[in-house]
Amino acid sequence: MSVLCCYVPNFLVQLTRRTLPRLADRPVALLGPDERVWAVSAEAWQEGVRREMRPQQALTRCPDLYLKPVDMEQGQTEQQAFLDTLLTWGLPVEAQTWGAAYVDLHQVAVDRATVQPLCTDMGRRLRNTLGEQLQPALGWDSGKFTARAAASRTRPGRMRLVGKADESRFLSPLPITLLPLPPLALQQLAWLGICTLGQFAALPSVAVWQRFGQAGKLAQQWAKGRDNRPVMTTVRPAMAPTAVDFAPPTVYHGQALEAALAVLQPQLTVLAEQLTGCRRLHLNLLFDEGSERTVDCIFVEPVSSGRRLRATLEHRLRTLSWPAPLATLSLTITEIGELPAQQLTLFPEMSEAASPVAELVHRLNGRYGPLFFQGAVVEPGHVLPERRSLLQNMDYAPENR
Repeated sequence: MSVLCCYVPNFLVQLTRRTLPRLADRPVALLGPDERVWAVSAEAWQEGVRREMRPQQALTRCPDLYLKPVDMEQGQTEQQAFLDTLLTWGLPVEAQTWGAAYVDLHQVAVDRATVQPLCTDMGRRLRNTLGEQLQPALGWDSGKFTARAAASRTRPGRMRLVGKADESRFLSPLPITLLPLPPLALQQLAWLGICTLGQFAALPSVAVWQRFGQAGKLAQQWAKGRDNRPVMTTVRPAMAPTAVDFAPPTVYHGQALEAALAVLQPQLTVLAEQLTGCRRLHLNLLFDEGSERTVDCIFVEPVSSGRRLRATLEHRLRTLSWPAPLATLSLTITEIGELPAQQLTLFPEMSEAASPVAELVHRLNGRYGPLFFQGAVVEPGHVLPERRSLLQNMDYAPENR
């Protein structure tokens, strides 16, 4: 395989700044239709603003924050222009999320010598279409995950070409948070001193499967550079629609919400095992007197957790006009994509800041002395088990500095 990943960091914020140049150096957060933060600029992130915050929470963290609703029409238009530019080669293109997509190059280029001029050409095309503000970072490899990691570890306007022979050397030192594993799994691995892809790849496969299930097994294969997923020619096939009948019909949006989440949960579980999530959800509501309403829920990133879906669905159902009791609710996941990684890769130009937990530990250690410890692997190949790892004070762990 030969896969090119085209990635425009922080697509929605950069699009807003292209329209409003005065926001170039100002903290910016964009609000989605659910009245929660969808996208955050680097400046706002450094002040503590995070996705899914409510406006008041965000302003409390950053009083100078510029809040603006997401222009969905403009975003969809520019996203389509992005995809149309990638399609000019006539090769398979698979969209992932805003400003991110894969291109299958195996028909035309399979090594650095032939891939590099193609990357240069595509970078120029995208820059001409979207402008300097939205120029992409390009990553190439024989598999999707490594190509995406390469794109996320380079700056906009540049390319990172890996290749099969260099996959292990490239991936090994990268943070494990590039894998789209659930936060709890990443936390457990951190407690074990597993911080890089190389360390995760070296774990016994059976133990990973037993502890983290199918998703962990798949993630470990990616960490080893083994990713044979093909680039889909179009958006991945939608999951089959599911209908819920209400007898007798209900007029309460809360009942419809709980029924929708119950129906979606098994599908989300299947997607999560494949490290994918729902990016677009279509609802069709049939009311008792015969009228219909449709709702399209678009997520800034693919989701697989009921919490995020619940917040979005609850908002959309509450604000919907109900002309009569609801008789039938039909749900269809129309677009899916890879789950986002926990690693902050939207802002390649900024250094990684200490986490809130690390800051709390630092303050408590300064007042009460060393209280918190974590495991660290120091000599993984040592013959004596007790010499392979040790407990170290969290405040002085290199990864928390």
